[in-house]
Amino acid sequence: MKLKRIIIFYPSFERGGVETILLNLINFFLKKKIKIILISNVSKKRLPKDNNFLQINPNYKINSFFSDRLSKAIQASKKLSNILKNSNQKETIVFSLQSSSLAILISKINNHLIVVRNAEDPIYSTVYGDNKIASLLAIFSKILTYNFSDKIICNSVGSKYSLQKLLLNKSKVISIYNPYLKKINKKNNFSKKNIVISVGRLTKQKDHKTLVEAMKLLTNKGIKLKLLIIGDGDQRDRIEHLIDTLNLKKNIKILGWKKNLKNYYKTAKLFVLSSLYEGLGNVVIDAVNFNIPVITTDCRSGPSEIIKKNKGGFVVPVSSPEQIAIKILYCLKNYKLALKKAKYAKKYINRFSEKKNSEKYYTELVKIIYEKS
Repeated sequence: MKLKRIIIFYPSFERGGVETILLNLINFFLKKKIKIILISNVSKKRLPKDNNFLQINPNYKINSFFSDRLSKAIQASKKLSNILKNSNQKETIVFSLQSSSLAILISKINNHLIVVRNAEDPIYSTVYGDNKIASLLAIFSKILTYNFSDKIICNSVGSKYSLQKLLLNKSKVISIYNPYLKKINKKNNFSKKNIVISVGRLTKQKDHKTLVEAMKLLTNKGIKLKLLIIGDGDQRDRIEHLIDTLNLKKNIKILGWKKNLKNYYKTAKLFVLSSLYEGLGNVVIDAVNFNIPVITTDCRSGPSEIIKKNKGGFVVPVSSPEQIAIKILYCLKNYKLALKKAKYAKKYINRFSEKKNSEKYYTELVKIIYEKS
């Protein structure tokens, strides 16, 4: 049978890398003349205008009993169930990017195929989760339900291996890097300033606290350096308070979200990712694309894969301001070597091509329809 319709399950919009991946895949599938139904509260302004595209916005009602994300997932699941009852099982596949345990249950109850995208390392997102009980429940639900999915696509090799440890049928877990990079920058020689940048949501996961503490160690040594943090999130007030407490207001600026980051990447001397865990790390891909030397924590799983471990950048332990400070200082003193590593990482950047990896996603979905029909 031919794949004619994809129902994308993404209940709760979150700003960040997943938004870009979602839109890239939708646009690619539409070019293949596949009908797309998106169950999500993503703003319509960001979505394509196409006769084959339909958004179902659940118009969520606030439920104080459940967490915000779980409440939205439950309400979106009801929409998914209603759609599947009127769908051709041999031509339709569910593609879940979030709250996938519920999507799997609904899909299987309605006898439909479902592919899950796993965006984070399941083990380390549990270890470092904001809420330990919620994190344990999440991983337990994955162990119970993911075995019933038809395919699971992880966005890094490391997260694939972690997920395989939890499941009985390991063969259904594969890895495809994010369909992210639209264009490889040919120009490498940008005018650099003594600036370090870090891009990402201000959440516990991103651990900007450690990066701020590393900057304090450097300023204590008399190093003249500015850190620009681009992003926003629920930890912003805490980070700003820490910056104030450590007397670093002149050295660190939180800029919030910016639409166009090109000029920041062009002028920055170093890029630092301080995360506790990651999916892939699209911001690291951007840094490599602009030939910026990268310092990343050894968070599981994607960032070290992007820079080929220490061959294409610098990997430090998680939660170590001392090691981040040491590497920043080393890079500043040995900048030609740092640039050489950045150049090495860029040789392999085509692994994250939007077109190449979108095609891989499409191939997997078509193959599942064919094999299960």
